[in-house]
Amino acid sequence: MKLADTQARFATLVTARDSVAEIAARDGDARAAVDTMIVGDARLSAVERLDVYASMYFVRIHDVLRGDYARTLAVVGGEAFHGLVTDYLQACPPAHPSLREAGARLPDFLAGHALARERPWLAELARLERARLEVFDGPDATPLSITALGQLPTERFATLRLALVPSHRLLVGRFAVAETWRADDPAAAPPREAAETLIVWRRDGEVFHRPADADEAHWFPRLAPERDGAEFQVVCAQLAETRGLAGSAARAFELLARWAGEGLIKAP
Repeated sequence: MKLADTQARFATLVTARDSVAEIAARDGDARAAVDTMIVGDARLSAVERLDVYASMYFVRIHDVLRGDYARTLAVVGGEAFHGLVTDYLQACPPAHPSLREAGARLPDFLAGHALARERPWLAELARLERARLEVFDGPDATPLSITALGQLPTERFATLRLALVPSHRLLVGRFAVAETWRADDPAAAPPREAAETLIVWRRDGEVFHRPADADEAHWFPRLAPERDGAEFQVVCAQLAETRGLAGSAARAFELLARWAGEGLIKAP
C-alpha cells in the first residue's frame, strides 16, 4: 500500500461516523487495512488502537466547539449538541489544520439542521458566537479616540474620512439574538422576531457587540475599510436629506462621538 493510500485510509477510518470496530466488523477490506497499518499487541488490538485516534478526533473537536458555541450549547443541551457536532463533522470535515477553523461552517450548517426547525433563530445566535471568535484575533488597527477627535482642528472635520476598524463584523438577521446572547439562561429567552443589525468589534483586546440603530445600519456597510470609508461631510449631507441641515449636523456629531468612544473608527 502506498503512503498516500495509507494516509487516505487512516483519515477515512478515524473521521468516520461509526467506530473503527463497527466498520471493521462489517467490512473485511477495512479490517485488513487496519491490520496492515497498525500493529496490535496483548493489550490492544490493531482495531482498538486505531479507535483511540478516532475517539480523540471527535472528542477534541467536540470540546473546542462546546467552547466556541457555548450559548448555542446552552440552548439545545449537551446531548443534542453532541448529535449536531456528529452530523456537522460528517457533512463538513475540517479542511484546515487549525482547530480554530473547525467550527467555521457550523452556523451555515445549523441553518439547515433539524435543530433549527423549532428554533429558526438558532443559526443567527451561532453566527454571533462565530463572529465574536473571528473578531477576537482579527487584524489590529489604532482606533480614533475621543481625545484625538477633540484635538482635531474644526476645518478638518469635513474631510475626516471615517472607516471602521478592520476587526469588525456586521450581522443582519431576522431575530433579536443579542437579547438571547446576554441572557443568564439563553434556553429560557428565545429572541423576538425583529430585524436586527449587529456590529461586532474588538477594542483593547476585548470583544463587544450591540444592535445598530437605523442610521448606523445604513452607514456601517459603507464605512467598511475595503470600501475606503466615507468623509464626514458626506455623512452630514445625506443625513440632511431627511433631517435638515441643523438636525443632520447634530446627528452626525452624535454618531461620530459614539463611534469614537467605542473604538469603532480607525484613526486616520
